[in-house]
Amino acid sequence: MKRLWGFFLLGPALLWAQPPTSLDEVFCATCHFDQGEEFGQSTHYQKGQLLCHDCHGGLPFEANPEKAKGPGSGFIGRPGREQIAALCGKCHAAPAHAFAQGPHAAWQNAANPTCISCHTNHHVLDASLELIDTTCGHCHQPGTPALARGEAIRQQLGEANQQHRRLQLHTDSLLQVDGSLRRAVSYLEAGAAALREADPMTHALDLDLLAGKLDEARAEQDQVKQLLAEREVGRQRRSWAVGAIWVLVAANVFLLWRKRRQLQ
Repeated sequence: MKRLWGFFLLGPALLWAQPPTSLDEVFCATCHFDQGEEFGQSTHYQKGQLLCHDCHGGLPFEANPEKAKGPGSGFIGRPGREQIAALCGKCHAAPAHAFAQGPHAAWQNAANPTCISCHTNHHVLDASLELIDTTCGHCHQPGTPALARGEAIRQQLGEANQQHRRLQLHTDSLLQVDGSLRRAVSYLEAGAAALREADPMTHALDLDLLAGKLDEARAEQDQVKQLLAEREVGRQRRSWAVGAIWVLVAANVFLLWRKRRQLQ
């Protein structure tokens, strides 16, 4: 019943979230086949997030081009530089908000990149920190402050993510044998939330802004480290206690054996 109720609420969205079986159903790709081929490999299409009309307007399932691009279809064609950030921001609000605070926000400056300069327009892949290495160098020369800032952002956020993954794996493995570490789960969840919030902040290219959020994540990670350290100290104490008990038992056994030999 719960599953049926969930489908009743989310069913239409879930159905739309599934990509069409083939882009042949989308008539835009009939003429724009190169763009259609690229789009078919993108995360937007593979995850069923977008179709052509979400960015370009028009009616993607209308075979008649005049109707597909006609009045009332919302067709805008190729978005201009001034529209790109707003279009991407309809779904990616946090990155768009951070981008608006950064040095690349002025779209009137033709030297500034837009969203598609780094993420491309049709063949969009899942965003990753590696994009900083592969895209910033297109405009900024090695050794420049701008490129150094991008490298520092990638390094700091990357290290924080790696530290979180290590703590998560370590905690998960110990939870199987020590239920007391469940207290660490809430700290890990809070740290993960801080890192998720830090990720779109990279678009502002502001180390100070990013540092504040990374400090939040590290504070949660420190709580987990403390719990793990306390568990290790307790484990060592128990090991010493068990060892002392075995020494005492062995000594008593030896004394009993010796007493028995004397009696014999």
